Amino acid sequence: MTDGRFKASWWLRPAHAQTLWASVVRKVKLRVRTEQLELPDGDFVPLDRVGDATDGPIVVVLPGLQGDVQSAPVRGILKAFESRGWRGVLLNYRGHLQPNRFVASYHCGKTCDLDYLVRQLHEREPHTPIGVVGLSVGANICLKWLGESGQRGQSLPVAATVMVSAPFHLGTVARKIENGFSRIYQKHLLKSLHDDVQRKMRVLDVGLGLTPDELPQLNTFVKFDERISAPINGFLNAADYYEKTRTDTLLRHINIPTLIINARNDPLVPAHLIPRPENVSPQVTLETPRNGGHMGFITGRRPWAPRYWLDQRVPDSLAAFF
Repeated sequence: MTDGRFKASWWLRPAHAQTLWASVVRKVKLRVRTEQLELPDGDFVPLDRVGDATDGPIVVVLPGLQGDVQSAPVRGILKAFESRGWRGVLLNYRGHLQPNRFVASYHCGKTCDLDYLVRQLHEREPHTPIGVVGLSVGANICLKWLGESGQRGQSLPVAATVMVSAPFHLGTVARKIENGFSRIYQKHLLKSLHDDVQRKMRVLDVGLGLTPDELPQLNTFVKFDERISAPINGFLNAADYYEKTRTDTLLRHINIPTLIINARNDPLVPAHLIPRPENVSPQVTLETPRNGGHMGFITGRRPWAPRYWLDQRVPDSLAAFF
């Protein structure tokens, strides 16, 4: 475990400032091509593709909870890949913004869509290096995929992965953001989740006896997961959902070169959840800078010229294996 190479700007060290800055200030111009990936079970997910190259590395990006191509960290990293002549593919999640075909949507441990996409890419271009980048909940999904695959002794067609602001145990995170200023993130994300549920309820019977009027009462993640996330995705309850999607117990099984970057002042992920070196496989590198917030990691000497460190660190880490 190292402090990493990141040093927060003197003018932007607080955790919430690091976390919120890019979403308020940053604008990234990006040319995106969107397509629909049909899945083996009959559902679908949208893909957002970036980069004009016809060969060279492909990097799959998994956004955070309710994230998409409009998210500032996503756009910044995709732009960084494009600048290197790489191809970026954003895997959007089932049911976000656009209702999917089934009652079940994505959840924080749903790995089958990532597995299918990566194997499809590899089948089409078997000699092309593939990387995966997971952001927040996307990191949880990817770590679960890596850990469970390693546990089963399965090989994956992936050269390397990078995880940023991984939650490790969603139940602990869900309870942490019920308190203090972190409730602002809970409120924002739950509003987005409620909107997705309402869109789905207009086209499907979700089968929960749920009415639109009940949604505002689900004002914490634990309540939302107990009432919606768990039952529609086959979990017994919220506690069962959190236990079966945790990744802290799987890290010792990862057999793909993986960099995990988590700030110790993350306002969503408590520092005690960050694993110790003895709890991860030799393939995992931990970088745990003191500052950085949640998917922030902004440096630079002047407020009018910030540097978004992840845009450099993430592709540099992958490039060593491409």
